[in-house]
Amino acid sequence: METNSKLTVFLTVLVIGCGGLPKPRNAPNEPGPLLESIDRRDAALKSLTADLNVEIWQRNERVKLRQYLAADDQGRLRIEVVSPFGTPLMTLASDGSRLMIFDSKKGRFFLGPVTQDALSRLLPVPMTPPELASLLRGAVPRIQPIKTRLDWDSKMGRLRVQLTSDRRSQLIFFEPEHYRVTRLETRLNGRILYTVMMGDYSGTGDEVIPRRVRFEVPKDGLRIDMKIKDASLNPQLASEVFTLSPPRGIVVEPIP
Repeated sequence: METNSKLTVFLTVLVIGCGGLPKPRNAPNEPGPLLESIDRRDAALKSLTADLNVEIWQRNERVKLRQYLAADDQGRLRIEVVSPFGTPLMTLASDGSRLMIFDSKKGRFFLGPVTQDALSRLLPVPMTPPELASLLRGAVPRIQPIKTRLDWDSKMGRLRVQLTSDRRSQLIFFEPEHYRVTRLETRLNGRILYTVMMGDYSGTGDEVIPRRVRFEVPKDGLRIDMKIKDASLNPQLASEVFTLSPPRGIVVEPIP
């Protein structure tokens, strides 16, 4: 009996040492159940408000911020960058069709269509506001694939779904027990646009959110670490949350 136990330990160490974690026996053999789990959580997470601690690293520069976030399943988004005393420094709001940015430090108000370039003024990630709103409320934005494939990443111990369209592709990594997404890689013409890593999930059932999120944009040498301090799942959010009006005397400028 002791010999068998030692043999089991030896074989386990050998497998791990060779870089291969075995695929769980009850793991799915096709991507349907994993993609369905994303859809369920997307439907369960209607809205989110949260306070965030944010660190932005770009090459050798580092900036620490505090942000307030509101996002919903209609692609609407509000992000406020606040001072250590809670005073808003910059606010971005999107009602789904318009993007509004108020820079209170410079006294400037910008208005324009919802675009990725406009969003990058406040958060430099290659995403549209609806994509970012989806991700920040705990959902996973997906491309519309032509092909899907499931395999097992033995090095990471993760189920991996690959989605492929004409120009874009995504790799979505799932932990095998609860099918929670731990990593998302999005590529354009084979080149990584961004990587998102998610962890420290909290909540029950399908109403779970990652409390730690990291964005990486290799092309720009950019990393953004987000840590949720306080969050409220599925609050009722008025339309006014996602709109901004220029203060009196401030000229409305088009977003460059």
